[in-house]
Amino acid sequence: MSRKDYERLCSQLDNTRQKDHPHAYEVLSQEEREALQYWIERAIQTAPKADERHSSYGLKHEYERETKLYVSHAQFKGAMLVAGYQPTEKGEQSWHFKIQPTYDERRFSPEVARQNKLASLETYRSTPQGEQNPQVNSLVQKVLASHRGGDTFAVMM
Repeated sequence: MSRKDYERLCSQLDNTRQKDHPHAYEVLSQEEREALQYWIERAIQTAPKADERHSSYGLKHEYERETKLYVSHAQFKGAMLVAGYQPTEKGEQSWHFKIQPTYDERRFSPEVARQNKLASLETYRSTPQGEQNPQVNSLVQKVLASHRGGDTFAVMM
């Protein structure tokens, strides 16, 4: 989504009683935005129909489970807009998108798929369950280092 389209959609939401306004994305540091956008790019892909099982709020939690980095619901919604994903119903507090996980559980071995199902593990991930992504780890370390710098604080909205 272009910056102009992002701003247009956010300004349309200004005229509604939208909770968790996506403009909160702008509060994130550059390092936080990079980590979040990288995760979205690797974990999510477009689909012909909306994923009704996973809302923006649920996806935010899947990002946090994998990276251990906190983002607000509003910040995650803004990140999805910047990544080019339009909500199917922008008037709702939790948005759904025409998306699907990048890593299809059917591609996992039967044993790994069974373990994931038993453990109720998330389906949206930047790498298949059990694998590490060095780039995600590097981005997470940059975010943590920026917080230790003393002048960057997590903002809860």
